[in-house]
Order: sequence, then structure tokens, then C-alpha cells
Amino acid sequence: MSGLFKAISRQRSQVDMAGSGREPILAQYSKGRLDKSGVYDNLSPIEENLLADLWERFLDALDTPLAAVPSDAIVRPIEYDEEADRKRAQHTQDTAPFEVFEGCMFNETVADKCTQLGIVSEAGADGELVPPYESQISDETLGSALWTVVREDHPDVLLLRFLRARKWDVDKAFKMAVAAIKWRVHERVEEIIWYGDTHNDASLMWKGVSYAHGKDRLGQPIVWSGSCLHHQKDQSYPQLKRYLIWMMETLRTLLVTPVERVCLIMDLSDHSNANMDWPFVKTFIKFLEAYYPECLGLCVVYNGPWWFSGVWKLISPLLDPVVASKVQFASKPDALLKFIDPQELLESRGGLDKYAYEYVKPQAEENKLMFDTEGRQAASTALDKVREQFVQATREWTDAKEGGDDDAFARASRERKELSDKYRLAAKEKDKYTRARHFYTRTGVLADGKVDWSKVQRHKE
Repeated sequence: MSGLFKAISRQRSQVDMAGSGREPILAQYSKGRLDKSGVYDNLSPIEENLLADLWERFLDALDTPLAAVPSDAIVRPIEYDEEADRKRAQHTQDTAPFEVFEGCMFNETVADKCTQLGIVSEAGADGELVPPYESQISDETLGSALWTVVREDHPDVLLLRFLRARKWDVDKAFKMAVAAIKWRVHERVEEIIWYGDTHNDASLMWKGVSYAHGKDRLGQPIVWSGSCLHHQKDQSYPQLKRYLIWMMETLRTLLVTPVERVCLIMDLSDHSNANMDWPFVKTFIKFLEAYYPECLGLCVVYNGPWWFSGVWKLISPLLDPVVASKVQFASKPDALLKFIDPQELLESRGGLDKYAYEYVKPQAEENKLMFDTEGRQAASTALDKVREQFVQATREWTDAKEGGDDDAFARASRERKELSDKYRLAAKEKDKYTRARHFYTRTGVLADGKVDWSKVQRHKE
């Protein structure tokens, strides 16, 4: 029994040491240097061991039915009847339609607008821009669902997010990650990715309620969110939730390790009580904490009205302490320069970038590859092969750790890294057949896995 207590004590000591050297976020901005500790390919020996422990938990459960795998509870941010909400929205659209923004009607999708504008695909039987959804989850096991969550990430990147979020406690990280996987299956996240912004509420896309543009002083993509553009009555909750999930999944494609987080600017300029939407606030907070952990690098609340301090007192208790520590306040453009270089800051907010958001509509044949079932199958087969190799190398890696063979552990670690790079390339190839193109591919910001904001930036002379 004493040996067991020693093992538990040793593991607890490792957990306490992992991630202990991370630099405070404001210190990182003052130095203009991103702290890479604890992220993929920048792990301490202790952190790598804990990652191996987490992988061992997953390897042992890959063939287990997902529903039977222990996990945290899946918490609904708000209680509502989704089907009833959809029917109410459809009824309003059919019987009392109203314009929300620049010709976009209530409950109208981007696909609806494209049909009206004559943007149709010759590949679609009825001119649809995206073919009918085909699930890439082959069975009901944890393993099948896991890889649809990893998608184009390095596999370790995903698991490390949950480890960091649970302060390197392997058991807590495992249960948190499995809960997120279950939630994704329930919310049909892969289907949202498949159809992309074509199934989003048109007014949300045309208004640009939230959009990514530029990067902060740490290289993190900046997400601009203007609250004055949002009104709860303008869209149903199911559509708002879909938009939020689509946005978070699209932002994942703009993150390239070691940059694994975004900088969120909550722009409260011209904000009024009419823009408050508590169901949205609760949903965003829950998604960020439970299902997209470690994706937020910094949140700047900009130009809030005098009474917002009272609202913040209501919101702050809802936040995880780690998330709350990343929230900063800025009342003037000069304060934003602490976090964003003038060349990257929008001219409308005191910077030199003259960019102004304008939605780029889908092109008729931009998703032609998604109609190629043979190409998708070939890409799937190639990805499956690399994934099997990665899983085998990971088993050898965890076995070497358990056996105390440091040389074998180091060899397996190098092999895993090589296979992880191959996996990511193969996953990107399959992505062409399973993800509709989106705003950032149409603008050229995202091409061949590389992010280039200069494609849309316009600086003062």
C-alpha cells in the first residue's frame, strides 16, 4: 500500500510541476513574445510524460462505445426545445417575414440568398452549392469519433488543450475531452463543418457580427466582435448556436502551432441594452470553457458604456478563473496598441489598417471537390493508413514509458512527430472533400494551410 501512496504522490508532484513556468499574459505582450511552454513540440519531460499517460487512457478506450466511456456531464448552457424553436422560426419566415439587414430576411440562410442571386452549382442535382452531408464517423466507438474531432490538427494539439485546461490532471483531462467529443456528436459539429457558412443565417454573415482579421503582438488571430450589430430578435437561437460553432471551427483552421489561441476584441462601441443577449452570452462562455478549451489567448472588452461594469459583475462569476484572468479592458484606441501593432489595428479603431468587413459570397463551383465521392474515398483511405501508423507508434511510445526504456521512448517520440506531420497533411487533403470553402478561403487569407492577412489588409499611405 505504501508503494501505491508513493506513486500517487509522485504523480501529484508531476502535475504540480507541469505548466508551472508559464508567463502571465500581460508580461507576454509587454515583451512581444509568445510563451510556447506546454504547447505542441514545446513540452518539458514531465509534460510529455503526462501527455503519454493521457494517450494511454485513450488507446485503452478507442474500441469502447462512446456512450459507455466515463466523462464529465454535458451541460446545456440554456434550457430550450430546439425543434420547437426551429418550427417557430420557420413559421415566422412563412407567415410574417421581415428584413433583418440589407435584403437578408429573418431565418434566411446564405444558401437561400445564393439561390435568389443565381449562384448555383452545376455539380448539384438542384443547383445546391454543397452535396448532401455524409458522416465521416464510421461507428459508435470513441476512436471513430475522436479522429473527427482532431481533423487537421496535430493529434497531440487537441489533447494538450484539455491537459492544460485541467492543469495537467490526466483523469480530469480525459473526462473533459470525452465530454467534448460526446457534445460534438450530439450537436452534429461535423455536419456544420460540412455545409460551412452556406447554412448560416445570412444576416449574421452579411453584417459581420464577428470576424477574424489581422494578428496581435503575439501572432494570434484577432477576432473582432461588434455587439452593436447583434440583436436577439434577428435570428433564432438554433441559428445563433450554429453560427457560433461554425465560427469556432473555422478559427481552428487559422491557428498554426505554436499559435494555438485567438485574441478576441469585444467591441462595445454604440452598445445598448437592446444588444444584450443572455442566452448567447451563456452559450459562448460554456462552449469556450468546456468544448473549446485553451483557444482564447486574450479578450479585450473595448469602449464599454459606463453601465457595463454592472453587467460585468453578472458575467464574471460565470467565467472559469483562468478565462477571467485573460479579460482586459480598454476604453480608448491607444489602449489597444498595447496588444495590437498599429499596422494590424483597424483604422476605425485608431490603427493603420483600412480594412472594412464585407462578406464575400460563395462561388458557384468552389465546392466541386465535395461532389467527388471517389476522391473523398481515396483521401479517406490514405488518411486511415497514416492514422493506423500513428496509433501504433503511440502505443510503442506509451509502452516505452511504462517500461522505463528512455531510448525507446525517445525513438518513438521522434517517429510520432514525423507521423503527426504526415497525418496533418493527409487530413488537410481529406478536408477538401469534407469542408465547404468559407469566407477566409474565398478572400485568400487561408490557402494551402497558410494564413496571410496581407491578402485583405489595406494600409494608409
